[in-house]
Amino acid sequence: MGGWHLYLLLLLMVSAVGPVTGAPVFLNLPSTMNVSESAAPGTVVYSFTVSCVPSNTTLDVSLTSISPSTSFFNPVNKYNCSADICNIQVSLSASAALDARVENLYALTFRAQCLPETTSIESQLFLYIIPSESLECGTIFAHLGLEEVQVPEDIDPGTEIYFTVLKRGSLLTDPLNVSTMKNFIPTQYTFANSSGPFTITQQGKVLAPTTGFSREQAGKVHSVLFPLQTFFLDIVVTDGRRSCHKFLTVKVLPVYHNKVNFTKSLVAVSVLENGGPLQNIIQVNASGENVRYQIIAPFTNDFTIEPESGIIKNTFNLNLQLNPDLAQTQLLVKAYNMLHPEDSATITVNITVQWRNLQGPSCEPAIFVCEIPETTSYGRSLITLSCQDAEHGNSSLVYSMEDLQSPQYSFRMDGPSLLVNTTLDYDSEVRAQFPYQASILVSDRRTPLKTTRVPVLVTVSRVNEYAPECSQQVFYVKENAPFGYALGNVNGTDRDYPFNNIEYSILWAGPFYIDKKGELYVLGPLNYEEQQSYNLAIMLKDLDNDVDPKKWKSNICNVTVNVQDVNDEPPECVQPFGKVLVCSRVARSQLIMQLECKDQDQRSDLSYSIVGGNINGRFRVDGDKLLPNTLSFDETHVLDPPIFELLVQVTDNRDTPRFSTTVTIIVSVISCSTAVTTTTTTTTTVSKKPIILHRTKEYWAPDPWFVVVLTLTGALLLSALGLLFWRFCWMKAPGEVSHPLLQNRGKGGERNYIMTEEPSKDKGKDSVDVLSL
Repeated sequence: MGGWHLYLLLLLMVSAVGPVTGAPVFLNLPSTMNVSESAAPGTVVYSFTVSCVPSNTTLDVSLTSISPSTSFFNPVNKYNCSADICNIQVSLSASAALDARVENLYALTFRAQCLPETTSIESQLFLYIIPSESLECGTIFAHLGLEEVQVPEDIDPGTEIYFTVLKRGSLLTDPLNVSTMKNFIPTQYTFANSSGPFTITQQGKVLAPTTGFSREQAGKVHSVLFPLQTFFLDIVVTDGRRSCHKFLTVKVLPVYHNKVNFTKSLVAVSVLENGGPLQNIIQVNASGENVRYQIIAPFTNDFTIEPESGIIKNTFNLNLQLNPDLAQTQLLVKAYNMLHPEDSATITVNITVQWRNLQGPSCEPAIFVCEIPETTSYGRSLITLSCQDAEHGNSSLVYSMEDLQSPQYSFRMDGPSLLVNTTLDYDSEVRAQFPYQASILVSDRRTPLKTTRVPVLVTVSRVNEYAPECSQQVFYVKENAPFGYALGNVNGTDRDYPFNNIEYSILWAGPFYIDKKGELYVLGPLNYEEQQSYNLAIMLKDLDNDVDPKKWKSNICNVTVNVQDVNDEPPECVQPFGKVLVCSRVARSQLIMQLECKDQDQRSDLSYSIVGGNINGRFRVDGDKLLPNTLSFDETHVLDPPIFELLVQVTDNRDTPRFSTTVTIIVSVISCSTAVTTTTTTTTTVSKKPIILHRTKEYWAPDPWFVVVLTLTGALLLSALGLLFWRFCWMKAPGEVSHPLLQNRGKGGERNYIMTEEPSKDKGKDSVDVLSL
């Protein structure tokens, strides 16, 4: 005996004996329910009633389990309850987010008990999650700052800064639905506020401005709710029938620019020895904000600097007799922004410690520091020393240069005057970045010889003497070159030091752009047929070649870009379809039709060939001419088919890729009568009118769409019959709970499917939709 027979027998026995004391009963709880995935949190899924027999018991109902486990459902809500009966509500929790693509079935198990009895019963409710066609972009509170993108103001033009991700896509974008839809409209992304500098692609990518952020855009205010340098974007997503909004804030972060700077690159000071510790020697000052100072070279314990004020002090008493090395000290002092340590500048400080009670000559200045341009001429006087000898007068003083010059022989003395002894051209690798150091020795010619040493430090400043230059250049590029294709380098030159330090820009860019290194790239599409050459005017501007930026020079460089032709156009024919009537006795040399075809691509010769419809090879092509071969015929009719549908393929002969066009020519062949040879005999010849026979052959040739519709209709009919048979078998066994999911188990994973049948929107058709779970 089957299981359902035993179940029926037990049910009859219970009915005969009567209800069990204290047994709960679920009155109107169905086995299955459908819930839309768009149901909001707090929605009541279903309400049912539970009662106890007899009425002197207390009813207890609870939701014991949910499969699969989830927090999307609240505990059961009891209302209008008495001692033996209670109404139960099942609702969605505040965190509910139903998604049929993630999980489309939930099994809820309820347990009821009539206290104080210990007997309890359980019942299940299967909830099917129905896919929704709604289109959801995300939370509506994103515009309050929950969706924010931060980008630097110097971001490269056209860089992707955000990709739009939908919370739930429309079924119109599902590939399983798109394949069966006629008027499919893809998802589109647009800006509701199109005044901003950003662009959005059809894939939902938000791109930075094509020209970058200007200073005005970096500080632009779009709303009083947002601070400076913030843009508010309203992205509208549509699928043809529905739309939703995605709110995005783009915050443009300012890029910090170096501001700390010394007005001089070198300072010098002289101090007498034995002045005691912590005496103020010199104070250095740098412009900028939050500036701090430190000595970075050399490592010394003899001097220190106050970080905030920049005052340099001696740590110990300066005694040249105990420490002769203190006579000349060169410190490298660094000033930096405390909040941005990378923003820094340096200055060289020369400290000369002089002897006390020195009886040698005294000179003014005691140390000579100057900065002169590199164009200073040979023999120019830089300074005339004022030296005095208190004991013997100034007539006995001798001026000379110390041999330790760097570079050698750069200066010479003419009495007390210091003269330039060589060229100071800065535009040389040997002389670049090197200061000139020397010492002037002033002696009094006495015994013992007493000498005063005047250190000389000359810094040569750069002078912008030459404008940038470039040779006439020609670049070649194919018309199908992709975006970002590198054409080459303009290779500008500048003879001023630092060499070739040039800034490039295009006065009229067109479909090209140039980077900071002079590399020329393709920016837009090229078309040889529209424009074959571009003349670009490139501005070359030298940088940092002079202390005064107003003296920086520029030049215009003319560059020619020639676009090379690429075979990208198929041949075009004036008459892609033609009809012609020929006689069955037409001569082989008789021209049937001459094709008029051309190719927009230059240097392209066209070739012609018959690729279809040439039954028995009755026709041929010679260049662009269609000629007949000998037709097969007898005295009364043509033996070949009366109509030839010739397909003539016209192909260009350029290198790959090759393109072709097909011309269709309908040739109708008619039977022509045999010519009669005349003789000298006088006879009366009765002319016969040729009889043309037309044979009509009828056959049924349905359109392809009709065959497809017929096939789909048959498949739907078989599916409906199978569904009815399955439904009939299921009704035969009401005690068995059928599994709502069809398991497709295979190696590597599982996929669940739901088979649903719904009416199609097309008149007279049915459709079956299979959703992947």
